[in-house]
Amino acid sequence: MDNARESKYDSVVQSLADLNGLVVRQKAQKAEILAQAPEVPYEAENKYKVHLLPTDKAVQTTSYGPKGWEPTNEDLEKMDAFLFAQEKSDLFMCAGSGGVDVINRPFRIGGCCCCPLEVHLDSVVNGPVQRIGRVREDFSPYLSRCCASICMAAFYTDIDRALPGGEYEKKYSLRVNLGCCGRVNNCCAPSCCKSDAIFDILDTNGAVVANLQQAYARDRSCIGACCRSEYNFNNYILGFPPGTTVNSCMLLLTALFQIEYQLFETKEK
Repeated sequence: MDNARESKYDSVVQSLADLNGLVVRQKAQKAEILAQAPEVPYEAENKYKVHLLPTDKAVQTTSYGPKGWEPTNEDLEKMDAFLFAQEKSDLFMCAGSGGVDVINRPFRIGGCCCCPLEVHLDSVVNGPVQRIGRVREDFSPYLSRCCASICMAAFYTDIDRALPGGEYEKKYSLRVNLGCCGRVNNCCAPSCCKSDAIFDILDTNGAVVANLQQAYARDRSCIGACCRSEYNFNNYILGFPPGTTVNSCMLLLTALFQIEYQLFETKEK
């Protein structure tokens, strides 16, 4: 790796070590919107801009009580990009700091079929590929998770760091509740009816240590935000647990991309 790329990577690492969250915005792609109208089977490669969460802003933690940040579309468009991520047609995603971290998605058919969805996060900073960790659909115990997904629209994802010898250790769990059941009522969110959906990041004891916010991001005309929501070009605000390492930050970002793929891509896509 050349010196310029190493310097850029070091800058990214230092920034991640100093911040408390990220803002992720999927790019709206007109060709995909036009193809979906007549149900043409076409999907553009997803593209995302990743921004630093401003230090004076906080992720929402609940639908009630003190509110966190509810960004508008204009707020998000003004933010400077920190990283870029783009889905590749050969089934991997690449975080855009010179191809430093790669998210690889092996073929899986889903936890309900006893084959949980899984992605791997690898680093290629110093030549050889180094496994950072994985993000894996949590379907254990099987019957309990099936009931949660079918009856309560609640989905769990494990975030595991890699250990020597090819083993993994669970670091966090992401709980995505899409209905009115659970700690937060996310029914009809995010939409013009309810601006934000709030998901929980849990530690290994099941305690909530941070949150992921899916934001509607209203605009002045309401048309742009409504179109983005209708075609699932989503906005996220990802909070980091206190004391999170740089690798854990990247694994949490990987978990965001995983649930975006699993739960928020349209059936046509």
